[in-house]
Amino acid sequence: MSNPYQSPDPYGGYGQQPPYGAPQYPQQPQPGYQQPVSGYGYPQQPQPVYQQPQPQAFVPSGGQQNSYATASAVLGFVAILLTCFYGGFLGLIGIGIGIAGVNRAGRTGVGKTAAIGGVVLNTLAVLISIALVVYYFVLTK
Repeated sequence: MSNPYQSPDPYGGYGQQPPYGAPQYPQQPQPGYQQPVSGYGYPQQPQPVYQQPQPQAFVPSGGQQNSYATASAVLGFVAILLTCFYGGFLGLIGIGIGIAGVNRAGRTGVGKTAAIGGVVLNTLAVLISIALVVYYFVLTK
């Protein structure tokens, strides 16, 4: 026959529960801790402390970013602004980074438009640089 006063406690063992009507004694507080008591002898509930939320960086895609796509677009703009010999090299680097951005956008679904725009801008910068080099050599001969 089982004991009707035994029930499982949340820690996996069985604890002895006092019978109904038996006085319930509160647990002893930690040494050095005074529990505040209200006028009726019941412990007061602690007042909630309001903490101001910390500002978060706005990322519209739910926390994901495609930094390759962003870098490719920025390099494309800079390469077009530097429409000289260095713009062509930046354009080649930007094309490689833009292709990596398109690949990442295919896996994550984030930044596909920026990656494609970066590839287009960098290709345009390379074509402008090639045209300037050809134009320079044609005029000097």
